[in-house]
Amino acid sequence: MLMIGMALPAIANADVRSSPTGPPIYIKATELTLEDRGSNWHGRYGAGIALVPEFAGSGGYALDLDLDLKLFWKNTFFIENGTMGVIAFNNRIWRAGMLVRGVQGRRVRNLPEPIKGLGKVDARLDGGVFVGVSLYKTYLTGEFFTDLSGVTDGETFNLETGYTMELSRKTRLVPYIRLKWGSGQHLQKFFGVNTAQSLATGLTPYYAKMSLYESIAGMVFENDLGKNWRLGASAHMGFLHGAAGNSPITRSQYGSRGQFTARIKLLKTF
Repeated sequence: MLMIGMALPAIANADVRSSPTGPPIYIKATELTLEDRGSNWHGRYGAGIALVPEFAGSGGYALDLDLDLKLFWKNTFFIENGTMGVIAFNNRIWRAGMLVRGVQGRRVRNLPEPIKGLGKVDARLDGGVFVGVSLYKTYLTGEFFTDLSGVTDGETFNLETGYTMELSRKTRLVPYIRLKWGSGQHLQKFFGVNTAQSLATGLTPYYAKMSLYESIAGMVFENDLGKNWRLGASAHMGFLHGAAGNSPITRSQYGSRGQFTARIKLLKTF
């Protein structure tokens, strides 16, 4: 089960937090505990389709398989779509703990032929920490990650806030905003163009610096179809700026500052 949880990002063309169906699991684990079955494990699994950018900064899109797995054990250990975590501090308002996640990189087959010389970015393993605050139906989370695998040797920081709107007993809508920062080493891997890449693609050499590189506004929809079945859908629009928005990759005819994603899944809870 642990191997499946860590492998999910490598199967689908997405990073682990680009495919939420609800707030992060450590914020709202109660949605998984629909009834007491005498088990310490609760969770859900499912599959669907997603419309995603072909690569970071892409102007083109592809349909992809979208897998979903959430598991929670004794309100302490959890798996959420390629992320494993432990809640170390827990009270009624806030939680904090440690995270390990696998993250998909950039696949050469997703690059248009003229810029395939940019090359691939390998999948990586990140380690990090999180803090999540929940006040009534509003949540705020901060996540910090550092690359443990030596792929980017960089760091990222995500800040997200959202509000859960209960439209009915079975239907929820969650609008959210997410901000993403990255170190120069991290952004260079995805948006930088070194000398060799410039010669192979014709793009201007570019060396990225640490910046707030993406702002995202999105919406999540969930509807309970029955006792243990749920329909989940989400859409978000990201806007690249800073080092990402100024990259020759983003500004090329194959790139775009706007990064749209849409997903729909059928989920089974247990």
